Amino acid sequence: MSLISTFCKKGGVGKTTIISYLAHFYASQGKKVLVLSADDQNSVFKIFGKEDLVTERNDDYFEFLMAGYAEMGDVLLEVRENLYLIKTLNTDKLSLKLTLERAQEKVVNRILKEYAEYFDYIFFDFPPSSSRLTEVLLDASDHVIIVVGLDSLGLGGFFNTIQYFIDNDIDLSKIKYILPNGYAKNKRAPKLSLDKLQEEASEYTSSAIVLPAISDKSIIKNLQTEGISAFDKVELPPYDQKAKDQLEKELTHLFKSLNLD
Repeated sequence: MSLISTFCKKGGVGKTTIISYLAHFYASQGKKVLVLSADDQNSVFKIFGKEDLVTERNDDYFEFLMAGYAEMGDVLLEVRENLYLIKTLNTDKLSLKLTLERAQEKVVNRILKEYAEYFDYIFFDFPPSSSRLTEVLLDASDHVIIVVGLDSLGLGGFFNTIQYFIDNDIDLSKIKYILPNGYAKNKRAPKLSLDKLQEEASEYTSSAIVLPAISDKSIIKNLQTEGISAFDKVELPPYDQKAKDQLEKELTHLFKSLNLD
């Protein structure tokens, strides 16, 4: 079992999309997968077209499990075969509780340990803003994937992420992969950003592997609008179907290259 985070101190770089597709890929391979949303917007549910589950009940949030008002299975929400999500209610309040009551960290780690008995992979999805919950889950992670947008703001987010790890004494060696996102071969800025990212990654995270860049694809936004994952078996209009098939092929090749065990 592995605990895996996708992270970056910059919003809009595709963290939630990447972690959703990666989780669904493993689930489609027959692995039992759990995604804990540490972002109380719970955007990961929208990726799978299941945002109604966020508000369907008000007693099945992660906070209820931590407080002892729910059982382990009560907060698991199945969105695809072998794939379950956990939603959070108010991560600011949860982080404050973790800060003021340090024993609560042991509660989080105990919960993760118990879930680890049932799941092959547990993923954490974060907002760009940091919190005590973020620190606790990053520290618990076996592997971290840093997702970086290929523009000047994205590079700034990468640098801020490295500084965040240092400031909070989080082991930089946990960063196993750096995933550039938003590449466009006919645009100068993403290529220059990719070159710069590779230089900075070599300097600050020498043990991390910079993965092949994911191209900027309109099909990803189209799928998100419909609540369709890249690994869903659906029939789309010919143009979208071709683009989705190509995206699935590229992501499958990328994800098979990862060693997250």
